[in-house]
Amino acid sequence: MSETKFLVYIPDSVISERQGLMNKTEKVGLIARAAAIFGVEEVNIYHDDLHGTHQDLELFAELLNYLLVPPYLRKVVFPIKEDFKYVGMLPPLNIESHLITKKDNIRFGYVIQKEGKFYVETGLEEQIELNSFQGIEKGSIIPIKIIKEKGKLYAIKHPFPGYSGFEIKKHYSLKQAIDKAISSGWPIVFTSKEGKPISKEWDSLKSAFKDKKKLNVFFGSPKRGLEEMLDEKYKEYGYWLNMVEGQKVKSVRTEEALYICLGQLNTLVRQINPENVQSKT
Repeated sequence: MSETKFLVYIPDSVISERQGLMNKTEKVGLIARAAAIFGVEEVNIYHDDLHGTHQDLELFAELLNYLLVPPYLRKVVFPIKEDFKYVGMLPPLNIESHLITKKDNIRFGYVIQKEGKFYVETGLEEQIELNSFQGIEKGSIIPIKIIKEKGKLYAIKHPFPGYSGFEIKKHYSLKQAIDKAISSGWPIVFTSKEGKPISKEWDSLKSAFKDKKKLNVFFGSPKRGLEEMLDEKYKEYGYWLNMVEGQKVKSVRTEEALYICLGQLNTLVRQINPENVQSKT
């Protein structure tokens, strides 16, 4: 069985509570690192109608997208703009798709079009022509393989063999995010100080999550827990878990909870499927 993947749901108010672009940028970097460390498949940002803003939702997604693009492509993908003023302080993700050298022939390319032909910017000295571009759109970033034939280089679309980051999805209400999670059919975990201690639920969770390829994991806002944010009718759809047992602080920040909760769940699912345990430290 393949590894269980995490789909995380985080409110835009996580960065709305921070004043100034620099502080918001720093917070996004911490969240992106947590998602990358645990190989998150999706980061779903949902709008907190009391404490978030639509502007911060868009900024959140934009900064995550910047971080996900391989460093060797960022200059050609992103124009200079005010929202990127502090991206130099963001921590590198160091995921496999970012650790490409000039010698690697499997990498990512930014698709451009000129004179009726499609090419990719690859971070190398020259643009490389795409051999086949059916279904490929200008402006997209795709995994490619560079092939040399009769002294000429060309590129073909080719699956990237390692982890290349997470998808970013935006939801303009918590209801929209919950409905999406329910319709997926995969288990839902609600993280909450008021939830059942994970230590007491460990064995039952191992049974409940066995053979589940994905887990939806929801986080509340800095000022309201999920139990306050959710309509009563949705509360029966998931597992309510306290994964920071015995905390000695008044509240655990969302970005802190992200590291702790994903760490706990990562251990749990790897105990279920020990054949997937691989250490890369």
